[in-house]
Amino acid sequence: MASISRRYVIHAVNASLLATALAVPAGMTVATAEPRGTNRGTAEAVVRSTEPPPSDPGEGPTTTPPTPSPSEPGEPDSPTTSSTAPSNGTSDDATSPTSGETDGQTSEPPPEQETETEAETDETDEVTTGLAEEKEQVPEELAPAVDTLLGIIGALDTPETSPQDREGVIKSAENLSTALAAISDPRTPPELREQLIAIVKQVTSTLEVVAGSGVPDEERSLSILVVKRTTSALDIICDPRTPEELRSRLIALVGETNYALEQGEERGLSGSANARPSRKADTVQSTSMLLGSSADIVHDRRTPPKEREELAEVSRQVSSLLRKITDPQTSRKERSAAEKEMEDRTARMKDQQEESASARKGPKESLGEAAAVCSSAIFESVRDSSLMGGLRKLVPAAWEDEGVKDFWKAEEKSDDQLEVLAQLRNNERSEAPFEVVPLITALAELVPRDKLYGTLGGSSLSCTQTATYLEERFGVTAGSWLTRSGG
Repeated sequence: MASISRRYVIHAVNASLLATALAVPAGMTVATAEPRGTNRGTAEAVVRSTEPPPSDPGEGPTTTPPTPSPSEPGEPDSPTTSSTAPSNGTSDDATSPTSGETDGQTSEPPPEQETETEAETDETDEVTTGLAEEKEQVPEELAPAVDTLLGIIGALDTPETSPQDREGVIKSAENLSTALAAISDPRTPPELREQLIAIVKQVTSTLEVVAGSGVPDEERSLSILVVKRTTSALDIICDPRTPEELRSRLIALVGETNYALEQGEERGLSGSANARPSRKADTVQSTSMLLGSSADIVHDRRTPPKEREELAEVSRQVSSLLRKITDPQTSRKERSAAEKEMEDRTARMKDQQEESASARKGPKESLGEAAAVCSSAIFESVRDSSLMGGLRKLVPAAWEDEGVKDFWKAEEKSDDQLEVLAQLRNNERSEAPFEVVPLITALAELVPRDKLYGTLGGSSLSCTQTATYLEERFGVTAGSWLTRSGG
């Protein structure tokens, strides 16, 4: 309980700083979608993830910055997309019990797997305990949302649940806790509080739908990833040093993207597990993924302020059009016009994603670190059926016989080898060493450069760093990752 107590101290300090420092213009409108159901949140500090985004001189409200997180200003930590625990679903804290039963006998998991499982269980326990405590602090109207989120987390506690899905829900809940911390402080400006309440309700409602049993497995995983990435922007939204214009754009992006995801599933746009998704379903899924990547790049504090603002603006335009397309109240004529406009705006957004991601500055990772982050991001962002096809020559015989259900993540062993973790089709976890060069070159064929930034978000930088290493050290080309024209 010591860690939980510390977290709530940070919550209180930062919520107070937010309330006193943040000046919300009276004319700001709530840009999120109308709440469509109950939503939930989790407990984590406002300074939990990354240092808040720097503001350009003269831009945004003049405030006294809150006490920074333990990292020194000007000495950036590894961002949430960096090596050991990237925010893009590659951290080590997802929860997944190991199924080791064979012929009625329960086999003991390997020591490494047991330790990892215990850590994941601790993370889940901490999040659910924090949610229960948050429920006592938030306005009464959010109590059902917290209950619903607790129910979603509990429903994932089965051997059949993929580690990535469980991790994505937990991380989304942790992201929502930033909003809950601000909402529960009575000194938070009323208009901002209402906007955050709307976000919590919308995101929880979306998560309840996309994590449901009726959604095809691969589609569920990608939708949960979008929720996780969009909610990562909440720490910027809630930070007093964020310019107001950027904040309002991000509020819209989070609410509208989650609304579109929920509407797509509720209206059956995705089809069934045995049916090919419609063209409209593909558009909703692919555009939502792009918007999630935009949020992830904006959230990455290596992104310079100018590029962050420009990406947030064009992404807000796309999210607004996507919401309109999925809104059942939109007429056929209006929908057709919105779809055409969205094509143009999406093309601009993809260009800006590359510009913003390429402009990022940060400490250089080693080859092993960069390759692990890059591989993990691809594992969570690409359908496992595609991964199995692309990696079929590299998969260990034991995995090939059983079949891989979920390529989970990669961990650094050395500059030459990564440890790849996977969930097999019998729901057991397994791990095996993969050589860096053949693994990266195979993955680069699955995600060419023209899709790299929109697919991987903030982790794209690790992929281009890895490609540079391979070219410099081994004379090996990683697909089109270093080619401006894509491929």
